[in-house]
Amino acid sequence: SVADGLIRLSVMSQSAFTQVAERHGLPAAQARLLCVLAGGPRGMSELAAMLGVEKAALTGLADRAERRGLIQRAAVPGDRRALSVALTPDGASAAAAFHQDLSAELARLTDVLPPGERARFCRSLARITADAPWPAGG
Repeated sequence: SVADGLIRLSVMSQSAFTQVAERHGLPAAQARLLCVLAGGPRGMSELAAMLGVEKAALTGLADRAERRGLIQRAAVPGDRRALSVALTPDGASAAAAFHQDLSAELARLTDVLPPGERARFCRSLARITADAPWPAGG
């Protein structure tokens, strides 16, 4: 069924994601954070919602990523309690390298498809994920 196929594809994708993150010395949660922030700065509340974590867990994740020099937090003008999170130059480089390697790894999953079928699959994926909250490049 479609559901079974999507579940298997999800497991394969998550496995590739985790393996590539490990190769880059990133815990999977930090890799997800970099992927989201590759689309631009986000507020802490928005990040927590996008990553599906509680704000307290996001604070710990952000602390660790900030100590590694991957992100920076800044006050939001006009809202003393709000923080905006953005990639540092090192974080942007790490995100780009991770995305490049993950893209190559995930592309290999479709190597079993002939070119025309692969193109149709890509178009179908684009339609299914068009309204996804994460940035297309992430």
